[in-house]
Amino acid sequence: MASQINIPELQRALGGLMDSALMPEQWDGTLEAISRATGSVGTHIMPVRGKFEAGVLTTPNFLDAFDIYFSEGWYKRDFRERGLQIGLTKGVVIEHDIATSSDFSQHAFYADFLARFGMRYSAMVLFQARGTTLSINLQRGIHDAPFDRNDEAALLGMQSSLSSAAELVRTLDAAKVGGMGEAFDMTAAAAIFFDRKGRITHLNARAEGLLDEEIRIAGGELFTLKQSEAAQLQRQVLSAADGALFIELPAIRITRTGKPPLVARVQKLQGFAADLFAHSSVVALITDLGERDGPSIELLRSTFSLTPQEATVARLLLDGSSPREIATICGLQYETARGYVKRVLSKTGTQRQAQLIALLSGLKP
Repeated sequence: MASQINIPELQRALGGLMDSALMPEQWDGTLEAISRATGSVGTHIMPVRGKFEAGVLTTPNFLDAFDIYFSEGWYKRDFRERGLQIGLTKGVVIEHDIATSSDFSQHAFYADFLARFGMRYSAMVLFQARGTTLSINLQRGIHDAPFDRNDEAALLGMQSSLSSAAELVRTLDAAKVGGMGEAFDMTAAAAIFFDRKGRITHLNARAEGLLDEEIRIAGGELFTLKQSEAAQLQRQVLSAADGALFIELPAIRITRTGKPPLVARVQKLQGFAADLFAHSSVVALITDLGERDGPSIELLRSTFSLTPQEATVARLLLDGSSPREIATICGLQYETARGYVKRVLSKTGTQRQAQLIALLSGLKP
């Protein structure tokens, strides 16, 4: 039987990958062209491990299927994952490598999920992007012919173009992150960037200036004086990477000996290409309470006879933090933090946070 892969058409379609890397809005058209050239009903790209909803590039006709794929948990029991070792060895996996005729009719992934959308046969081409293994999955329908051994050479020829495009996207994304870091420097904000696995990918100059014997980086991880604080930061980074774009996470205190604490706030970045090739996925913005514009903690202490903890609370109130945020940052119970707030208001002769901010803003740093 003649191959359903149109080699000249596939080569033209693969030529669109680099354009898509530069102009992400072209991904839909490029994937649709690859789908047509390979005799597929649809195509998608995803990581082979650690699948996540924002990490899928797909032809638009598969969007509904992917909603079900994740919402019903099929991504955790994808039958085709049994072919990953084969794919890592030879670069391509077809249905003949992993499934039999009885699997198509009896296994839930084929009978209950793929059949729901009129799909059955697939081929996976694995490729690399800076240590991450991805795959492009070509999907055919129930009434189509499966990919066969004669198709494997043509499919394997896709690897180089796919890897080159993925590397270009990551390079562009890295440049964007570097530019963001410089922008944060200009606003006196320290920024630490992380990938989806929680590894540090970039620090701006302000963040590098905070490193010392107590706060250091080793093996792509942040180590702090209190490792419970570093562990909390790591949990938030991973949560932000897998969560919604604008997920709100509480501030984290980072303790320092003989210095006011640092405050870290974690947020997700919006990367190129649905985060699939993103160089960095999360940023932690670090505030040094001892260096913010406005009165220093020492000035607050001497002016209003505040204790060190009261002065720290006053500084956080000036920055707009709520009593609940202050409790989180300072490692206090909520009621204890409220008590400190009341004492600060009393000692400064103010009754509300707005009055306190107006008063403290008039002090020279």
